[in-house]
Amino acid sequence: MLGIIGKKIIFGEIIILPMKNILAALVFGLCSTAYSQVDYSVVYDGNAFVAEGIRLYDEGKYVDAIKQFDKVAKNDPKFYTAQYEKALALAAGEDKEAAKAFYEAAYTKGYMNEVTDFYMSYGNLLSDQKDYEKSEKMFLEAQKSLPNSAVLLYNMALLYIRKDERQKSVDLLEKAITINPNHTGSHYLLGLMALEDGRVVEGSMALLAYLTLAPNSSANADIIIKLNSKFAENYLEKNKLIFSRAGGDNFEDIDVILRNSLPLKSAYKINSTFDDVIIRQMQAIVDYSAEHKVQNGFFETMYIPWLADMAKKKQFEGFSYYILNGLKEKLGKKLSSQSKKTDAFTNGYLANDFWDVFAKRKVDLFGKEEEVVVYLENGKPYLLGKVVNGKKEGKYKVLNASGNVVSELNFVNDEADGLQKYFDHKGRLTDEKNYTKGKLNGKKTSYFDNGNVEVVENYKDDRLNGISTGYYINGGKACEGNFVNGERDGALICLYENGTKKTEINYTNGKLNGKYILYDKAGNVSREQAYVMEKREGRAVEYYNGKVVKSEIEFKGGVVASPYKEYYPNGTLKEETTYVNDIATGGVNYFANGKKSYETIYDKEGNVTGYNFYNGAGDKYFQENYKLGEIKPGLQYAVGAAKPVDVPVKGVYTIKSMNGTTLTTGKYEKGKKIGEWNYFYNTGVLKNKENYQNGLQQGKAFRYSDDERLASISNYINDTVQGVYENYNSGILSSTYYYSHGDASGPAKSFYADGGVSSESFYINDELYSKQYDYWQNGNVSEITEYVDGTPLKMQSFTPEGKKENELDYANKNGKITNQYYNGTEVHDYNMVNGTLNGKYLIKDKTGKIVVECNYASGGRHGKYIKNGPTGAPLVDRDYYAGKLDGLSKFYDLAGNLRMVDTYVFGDNTGATIRYYSNKSKFSETMQYDEDKEGEVKYYNIKGDNILILGYQRNELVYYITLGKDGKLTEKTPIVGQTAKIVSVYPNGKNAMELSYVKGNLDGKFLISSAEGKPEYESNYDKGLLTGARTEYYANGKIYKKENFKNSSFEGLQEFFKEDGKPWVTAEYKNDEMHGLCKVYTNGTISQTKRYDSDVLVEIK
Repeated sequence: MLGIIGKKIIFGEIIILPMKNILAALVFGLCSTAYSQVDYSVVYDGNAFVAEGIRLYDEGKYVDAIKQFDKVAKNDPKFYTAQYEKALALAAGEDKEAAKAFYEAAYTKGYMNEVTDFYMSYGNLLSDQKDYEKSEKMFLEAQKSLPNSAVLLYNMALLYIRKDERQKSVDLLEKAITINPNHTGSHYLLGLMALEDGRVVEGSMALLAYLTLAPNSSANADIIIKLNSKFAENYLEKNKLIFSRAGGDNFEDIDVILRNSLPLKSAYKINSTFDDVIIRQMQAIVDYSAEHKVQNGFFETMYIPWLADMAKKKQFEGFSYYILNGLKEKLGKKLSSQSKKTDAFTNGYLANDFWDVFAKRKVDLFGKEEEVVVYLENGKPYLLGKVVNGKKEGKYKVLNASGNVVSELNFVNDEADGLQKYFDHKGRLTDEKNYTKGKLNGKKTSYFDNGNVEVVENYKDDRLNGISTGYYINGGKACEGNFVNGERDGALICLYENGTKKTEINYTNGKLNGKYILYDKAGNVSREQAYVMEKREGRAVEYYNGKVVKSEIEFKGGVVASPYKEYYPNGTLKEETTYVNDIATGGVNYFANGKKSYETIYDKEGNVTGYNFYNGAGDKYFQENYKLGEIKPGLQYAVGAAKPVDVPVKGVYTIKSMNGTTLTTGKYEKGKKIGEWNYFYNTGVLKNKENYQNGLQQGKAFRYSDDERLASISNYINDTVQGVYENYNSGILSSTYYYSHGDASGPAKSFYADGGVSSESFYINDELYSKQYDYWQNGNVSEITEYVDGTPLKMQSFTPEGKKENELDYANKNGKITNQYYNGTEVHDYNMVNGTLNGKYLIKDKTGKIVVECNYASGGRHGKYIKNGPTGAPLVDRDYYAGKLDGLSKFYDLAGNLRMVDTYVFGDNTGATIRYYSNKSKFSETMQYDEDKEGEVKYYNIKGDNILILGYQRNELVYYITLGKDGKLTEKTPIVGQTAKIVSVYPNGKNAMELSYVKGNLDGKFLISSAEGKPEYESNYDKGLLTGARTEYYANGKIYKKENFKNSSFEGLQEFFKEDGKPWVTAEYKNDEMHGLCKVYTNGTISQTKRYDSDVLVEIK
């Protein structure tokens, strides 16, 4: 039979879609989770929290259940379900007012729109508390999304009984039974109401249905007692309610018979060993049903057909014993002696004949009244359609547990045939498939939740055949390829969101054959190679920009035919591995400065037998040896030693630098790492602390910066990150993540330096999902962005005061867009293609001055990025290539003067870095390779004189050169352990420059002075971090700027002055962001005041 949900095939990959069951997916908590005393091994699993909470709830442990629901983060897709389940737990507890308050908060915040049963459960609580008007309001809200829920209709009926609006109850119960023949509560309540209204025939029919559907119910004894009452003497109320609005239900004949007790007379022969009032009266109704002429009444269409069928098939005797099951303890052997007949009725009639008659009814089926059979799954309707000669025929509805349509199917002769439609629990179309005689034939279309097409495929006899096309969630073609008999054949072309080519891959009969080309967002080739029937052939090359080679290798017949080479972005060789007969024979890895990092030694089978490690000077300092994958004694080299020293594996295995500084310590057991392993910087400062069991990393891991401050804490299970991951900046917690099996999965937070939350997001399998909240420093939300699989779908922006200003849906968003922010203080003009930034992005303030000007290529910055400061002068000027920094990055101070030029090559910080004084003369210059200083760092005074040189090897400070008595820089002074107090002195005896390093980090006073002894630049460091004031002076001795820092972040008032001492610019900072007033002066008088919040211009005064 055709599956309700089925499978999605995207270019041959089968993805099983999870079935979404609303009733099983109802759980969430109104407050976010706070964790103290972190257990780093904890893996976040919202589904597990909800499941455990439900288990505890079922055990009556409501307080513990609530604790589980509260673990679900507010941006977890399961959050609303957790809130629903928490509400149920509160309602089941003793504090009903707390439960009501929680429900009301959930209603106010809109949570109930996400879990429709939320409305119903709140309605039930209000009904129990006799707040009938509000209860009705909640039920009516629920009915908007659950129009066919028998459970909802039943609960509404109970409400109207309490309100003494019984006619509404009758109507709702009859609708519930029509929808779900198996809803026992509705049969029961309708039967009781009918008896109370004096309708003994209708009441008996409904209660007989209940006894049949729920033979072991605790209510059955009471029902039997009611039906065992003589109808001539009981239930004599005059009819007040309408039980059949369509007419019919004329049971006058049998009613007269029952009221006159004719079935109770001895002349009336019964088909049962039990000669009781209930048996006689019920048999009379069953017998009568076989003769009744059915019209349009509710009871005669719902109950008569089944009772008549039972009569015609002479099943009453077995039925009579079956319905007495509720009194089996009391009736004892007399009833149990009839067990064979009871079993025959149960396994015979009930199992084979009952449902097809009992569940047959006329309903609206796709706009036309049809006689259908309602089929059940887990006791609830799930399949609705016509049966002809025992076979499904025509259009069918497939329902979820709430009664909503999840599929519209077409059958011909019991096989899927024609168009089939599938929907999610919110009624959104998810798939359309075409079938012929039970097989996929023709077009199959899948849709994203936002309604956009996800995939269009073509099938022939259940196999992909023809063009298949995939799309991005916000619009635009993603990939298109051809299939022949289920195999890829021809070119598979993929595009970026802006329509430029992303990949071109060729196939023949499902095998790679021909060109294989990848492109970057700038449109240049990033990788190219060729295949001949799955085998690589010719040169395979990766590029940084279509020209600069990233890696290269050659193949012949699928076999490596040249060395593999990989390069740094500046063209320096990074790695070279040689091969013979497709087996690696040797490898060399290089530092970014071009010197060897390590060599890999192989045996003739291609197994690694050792590594030779080199320092920044190119000297070999350690040889690590292996045999068949097991560690063996190594060789330690040292300065001045003629031969290396053996390093045994037994005991503590230690690797040192050439000068004897310990770099690695740990233990092996049977060739595998065990226990604690520590790794160190060249200064001896601890770099990493890890733990191992049986060669695999386990437990907590610590990473430290070279200034000895904590950088991260994480947890490992079997070499994979698992649990809480914390990042630290300057030793202060900056972000937290949860990991599962190496991927970020769960809530994540980032923090301001003062501990305030700056953002909250949620990950599933390393991709952003659900809502990301960004915050102003005052704690209010600044932006909410909804993600699916890393793609932003919607955005809302807010002012610092919490007012919503902009709302943008990225779906199918194309062309120019203009948004105003912060009451018009900023105007953003930008272009989008298929919901992705593409083209120019311009931000102006309300006076028309440009704040930011940049360009995007399919979501990645490309080209020039300029940000202007509060004076209108540049603040940042950077170049990008396909989302990566490439070229010069220029940074200016608040007054608009150039302060630093940095160099990037395709994302790597490689090249010259030059810092400047306010007069545009050089302050310092150095070369960096992948962020490591290499060679000489030169410092200058304001006049441009070189006053100090520091020598580096791979970011390690190894010497300095100060001014000699002749004023020249000639003599090198070696530095041991990267620790030194350095003073460079002018020939006149006055200090030119003073600074100190402790283990490679600036520490204490940093001062540059003129030859006259006047300060030109001064600051203070605490183990590499700027702290306190940093002051720069004009040549005349007056202050140019005075900046304040905390842990290298701008903090407090920043002041800039003109050469005459008059103020130029002042700005308030907090947490390294402009936060507060920024004042611009003209001739010493304030000419403009701007207010910034969290680095954003929010007001111009």
